[in-house]
Amino acid sequence: MTTTRSIRDEVQNVLDYLVDAELVRYANGISMGARRVTWHAHNPAAEFMTTRLHANLEQYLHWVTNGIYSAILRDGSLLQITYEIANGRITGHRLAYIPCPFLLDESLLDEGEPLADVVSLYGDIRDVALRSPVRFDYDFAAAGPGHPAAHMTINSVDCRIACIAPMHVLRFVDFIYQHFYPQYWRAHAPFFAEAVWRHVGQLEIVDSDRRMLHLAWDVHATAAG
Repeated sequence: MTTTRSIRDEVQNVLDYLVDAELVRYANGISMGARRVTWHAHNPAAEFMTTRLHANLEQYLHWVTNGIYSAILRDGSLLQITYEIANGRITGHRLAYIPCPFLLDESLLDEGEPLADVVSLYGDIRDVALRSPVRFDYDFAAAGPGHPAAHMTINSVDCRIACIAPMHVLRFVDFIYQHFYPQYWRAHAPFFAEAVWRHVGQLEIVDSDRRMLHLAWDVHATAAG
């Protein structure tokens, strides 16, 4: 049976490795409630979103200054990890990779300069890095036509590419490092290799979504959810 504590432990183990291996600059503590596992924000009263449109620089800085993230990566990008659990199963998750809006001089971060201060140095439009956030969502209750229970969103809130199942936190991190930081992924291959065996739920994709382009991986039909 899946519990908030078991999910918290899974997330903590992944974040601990990333910190110890210096694959992230900083990881927030984990907040665990009766039904939710997420980050422990520096300012719990801060609103999560400042805009309903595409995420922008203001939104990114809002997340950074209020600690609304699970980890800061070496280049200033963010990971946001949230799971919802009820009745012994995963009922929802939000696993997001938020690229830093600029290609930062990482040496400034290495010297201990605060991320928000370093980002504020970049004001020239030529410094902007046009990189889209990548988010894996799962919401069993919201599933319907055009809204797969498990899906990946890129570039637009209307983009929902069906996924075969909810996603384990290690598989999410494996995906991000394999595709966006391959040098680190190769250097820590034994750690990331474990992702292929880690599952948090059963197959969720319906036939109408399976007939369309979708993301699939090996999921045991009897995996505990």
